[in-house]
Amino acid sequence: MPRFPIARPLCLAGILLALGGPLHAAPQSSTAAVAAPKAQDQGELIPLDRVVAIVNNEAITERELAAEMARITNRLRASGRAVPPTEVLLPQVLERMMIQRAELQYAKLTGITVDDLSLDNAVRGIANDNGMSIEQFRAALAKEGTDWAGFREQVRQEIILGRLHKREVFDRMQISDKEIDDFLASRQVKSGEAREFHVRHILVALPENAGPAEIAKARAKAEAALKELQGGAEFAGVAARFSDARDALEGGDLGWRPLDRLPTVYAEAAQGLKAGQLSELLRSPSGFHIIQLAEVRGAQGQAATLTETHARHILIQPRENVSDDEARRRLAELRERILKGEDFAALARTYSDDKGSAERGGDLGWARPGMMVEAFEQVMNATAPGQVSEPFRSPFGWHIVQVLERRDASGNAEFLRQQAREAIGRRKAEEELERWQRRLKDEAYTEILIGNGAGK
Repeated sequence: MPRFPIARPLCLAGILLALGGPLHAAPQSSTAAVAAPKAQDQGELIPLDRVVAIVNNEAITERELAAEMARITNRLRASGRAVPPTEVLLPQVLERMMIQRAELQYAKLTGITVDDLSLDNAVRGIANDNGMSIEQFRAALAKEGTDWAGFREQVRQEIILGRLHKREVFDRMQISDKEIDDFLASRQVKSGEAREFHVRHILVALPENAGPAEIAKARAKAEAALKELQGGAEFAGVAARFSDARDALEGGDLGWRPLDRLPTVYAEAAQGLKAGQLSELLRSPSGFHIIQLAEVRGAQGQAATLTETHARHILIQPRENVSDDEARRRLAELRERILKGEDFAALARTYSDDKGSAERGGDLGWARPGMMVEAFEQVMNATAPGQVSEPFRSPFGWHIVQVLERRDASGNAEFLRQQAREAIGRRKAEEELERWQRRLKDEAYTEILIGNGAGK
């Protein structure tokens, strides 16, 4: 991650207002200034919206950086986390912005787009998750000072990035039979490990094909971080200053995870730690790591029960001529017809917008935990076999679901292998995504125009 020293003041009014403190940077080159409109009153001072970084052929401006600094600062404060000093926060935020800009450029170049209908459905889903109509949600955002058009664009970008990550990283991951065999033979699976681990981490990243000098420099940086932690420094603060991971500003907190959701190098180390203990330096292809085991919960040797659910559903998606309320009303009517004896499968074939399952009478087959989106899975799990749920919303639209039957799949060999494949995929996904993002940025032309950031 580019780091740069702090020199003379650079006027960033938005950051000053948001953070309540000075931001300093190096002198600005003439190529980094965007011309300000001519003031009608020559005595009026109009600040330039200067360029602070370049990613390929696009600029990141002071105003954009100030807005992102304010957004992340507000989010950290809302979550009760300490806000790092500006000289720590700014390079982290700018690095994130540069990576995201490179990703969005690549997505556009390779044809990933989000149409307005898909965006409308996504925004409507967010509003619904907050228990509001679109009008209420828009008013709430306005009250908080959030621009509606800017919010929609942020959602659009998140959808684009999600699709990009799926195509470029997750869909390309290869999981061998040997990996599955090794996973099933591992200590936590054989013993029915049901514990969860609350882990914090620091990553000092290495570029691909790093040479001896780069490895030595990264090791020295990781050792400095470990020394501070061993001296009693707060983990979150050290993570914010040293870590190259995407969650550095969140203190490197991975939250509660079972062992199969932790990166392999972390899972092995965590089992040898007691609550509160730090690991030694850990090495992986991504770089050098430090983890802290915050807490452990659950009983060792307590096997988890694995339940599969066989369900079917009817989906109606809001669209130009079908409002949110209309979609819900139609499903309520269909539910009444089913409860009065009409055939669920026949109605699904006629009315469901999920064309794939509609051909099968809405049948979704056997679903394992984690296969469905959270909103759908919650309602499905709460619905008794033979019952039909009330209409509910997911990111895909409005549904009713009928649970047909459930079964215990704890000992099913095929199920266990599929579960192992999914667990390995989740474990590898985070590592692969971080490596892919760094590689994409390394291949882009980047230049930091505040401080001594070097372009390439």
